[in-house]
Amino acid sequence: MENSDRSSSDSTIDAGLPLEATEGSISAIDSAPSVRFSMVAKTIGRLGAQVGFTVPGFRSPPRSGEIDRTLRKDGSGSIVAVRIKDRQFEAVVADMIEGVVVCNGLSAERSSELRNLLWRAAMQVGKDAAPEFRHRPTAVVHRLPVGDSVEAA
Repeated sequence: MENSDRSSSDSTIDAGLPLEATEGSISAIDSAPSVRFSMVAKTIGRLGAQVGFTVPGFRSPPRSGEIDRTLRKDGSGSIVAVRIKDRQFEAVVADMIEGVVVCNGLSAERSSELRNLLWRAAMQVGKDAAPEFRHRPTAVVHRLPVGDSVEAA
């Protein structure tokens, strides 16, 4: 059963969104797996919503430590929980994308189009993104021994 938000006259998913067609690998993102997971989740969520699909929430890890992926549906939406630890990151992304497909109950043809679109977007995550090293100011709060006044330095 297809998402009712999509027009039945749409036979293909609009792939004309601004994605570069260059080769890349999501495993090349130079950061912690949890950061990569959140970056990919944000990209999948934004793009899925842009093309009119229901997008689940993503979390990690699943409640059961023995399962790689779980999908929970209720009245408020769906949650896809994916295990990141000790897995190839491409498998993690595949589980995330499959979660979107399952949540939308698409036909075989439409699900293939959506998978391809989301994979292309996921492959672009982190490309040309240099890590930011910023010094953030720190406020130190002191309690004075006399009275209840507070000072910040």
